[in-house]
Amino acid sequence: MTVKKIALILFPSCFVAFGANAGDWENAIKENSFVADSELELSTRNMWKYLKSENRYDANEQRYRKQVAQAWGQNIQLDYQSGYFADFIGFDASYYGAIKLAASKDFASRAILYNDDGEAKGYNKIGQRYAKFKLDFEPVNFKGKAGWFTLKNTGIFTNSQRLSLNTYNGYYTNTAISDWNLDLLYLDGKVMRRDSPNIDRMYFRDGNGVNHDINHVVTGGINYNTKPLKASYFIGQADDVFRQQGLEIKYKLNSDITLSSQIYGHEYGSDGKRTSTDTKRGKQNFDKRAWHYAGEIEWRVPETPWTLMTGITHTTAHKTNGVGQFARNPIGNTRGRFNSPAYADIDYVRDGETMLALKAEYQVNPTWSVGANSNYSEFSYSGERLKQGQVGLFTYWKPTENLSVSLSGGMGWHHQQESDNSTPKLYDGESRRAHSLSGSMTTTYRFKM
Repeated sequence: MTVKKIALILFPSCFVAFGANAGDWENAIKENSFVADSELELSTRNMWKYLKSENRYDANEQRYRKQVAQAWGQNIQLDYQSGYFADFIGFDASYYGAIKLAASKDFASRAILYNDDGEAKGYNKIGQRYAKFKLDFEPVNFKGKAGWFTLKNTGIFTNSQRLSLNTYNGYYTNTAISDWNLDLLYLDGKVMRRDSPNIDRMYFRDGNGVNHDINHVVTGGINYNTKPLKASYFIGQADDVFRQQGLEIKYKLNSDITLSSQIYGHEYGSDGKRTSTDTKRGKQNFDKRAWHYAGEIEWRVPETPWTLMTGITHTTAHKTNGVGQFARNPIGNTRGRFNSPAYADIDYVRDGETMLALKAEYQVNPTWSVGANSNYSEFSYSGERLKQGQVGLFTYWKPTENLSVSLSGGMGWHHQQESDNSTPKLYDGESRRAHSLSGSMTTTYRFKM
C-alpha cells in the first residue's frame, strides 16, 4: 500500500477525532465555573465637586483667603470577577481611567483628579488585581484575598467613591459561621489613592507632630448580622505608632424605626506617644488618645413618603495649647472607618465638640427623592463658646437599574483656624467667622456583561 493511500485512510479519522475532542474541550471550558460564573461590569461616572471656604490659613500667601476647590472629571471603569476554579480559587481585577474636564487652583482636596505637582491630570491604572479563594466546611465558611484590593468597612478602613477607589496591597481572610463572621487583614503599607495612579506609602503623624512611614497594618473585626441587629467591633494597629478601635451597632426596632450607635477610639502606640515638653501648639491631632461617640434615630413615617433622621455626637481629644481633633482619616493616604453623622463637608470632631444632625427625605416617586439636612455644633476654647453648622439640599434619581444621578449643595458657617486646621484663630480673645459653600453632582451608569 502506498503512502498516499495510507494517508487517505488515516487522516480523515484523525480530523474527525480532533474535531470531536476540540468540541469536548471547548464545552468543558465553557462549563467550568471559573469561566461560566465570570462577570465583567462596565461603568462610567461623571463627577463634579465644589467647595469654597475661607477658614484656613494660606502659608504661602501669609493670609486667610477664599479658597475655591473645584474638580470635574469623567471616568470609565471595568470590573472583572472570575468564577472559582475547582470551586476553590479565582482572580479579580479592576481598571480605572479618569479624564480631566475642569479644575481650579485648589482642586486637589476634592480627590477627583491626579495632582501632578500642582497640575490637574487624568490617569489610568489597574487598581485591583488579586487572587481569591473559598472553602466551605458547613457550617464554617472561609474566603480570602491576596494582592491589591479595595476595602469597605473592613477592620479600621473603608472607602468612598470618586473616579476610582483606594486600593491596598496585602492579605485578607473572612471566617463565617451562622450569624457571626471574623475579618483578619494584613497590609504592607502600600496604597494607591483614589485620585492617583501611583503607589504611595501610608504615613502617620505622631504625638510630637512627626510623620512616620507605615510599614505594615494589622487589623480585623468581629461582626454579628441578623435581621433586627447588626453589630461590629474592630481594632487595628499601624506599626507601633498608632492604634484604633471601634464599635458600630444598628438595631431595627420595628419596620419604621432604626437605632444606630458608633464609638471610635484613637491612641498612640509606644513609638508614637508624645514625649515633647514643648508647650507650643503642635501639628498632632491630640496628646494621648481621642474618642468619638455618636447615636442616630431613623424614622420612616408610616403611610407617608417621608423619612426623618436625627443624630448627636460628642468628641474628646485633648491637645496641648490648642484644640485637638478626632481625624476620620488618621493614617495618611487611607480612608478611615468612620460612619458617624459628624462626617460632613466640615467635620465636627474637635475636642469637647457636641453636634446635632437633622435630615429629612421625601420620596417623590419610586425613582426620585429629595431632601434637606443640617448640622449644628458647639465647643469651648480659651473662654469662648464657639458655634458652627451648615444646611444643605440633596436629590437622588434612579430611573433605571443601571443609571443614577445625585445632586447636593449647601452652605456653612465656621471659624478661621490656626495652621493646625483645628484650633480657632483668636483676635484679642475672640474668634472670627468664616463661611463655606459646597456643591456636588454625580452621574453613574453601569452595564454588566
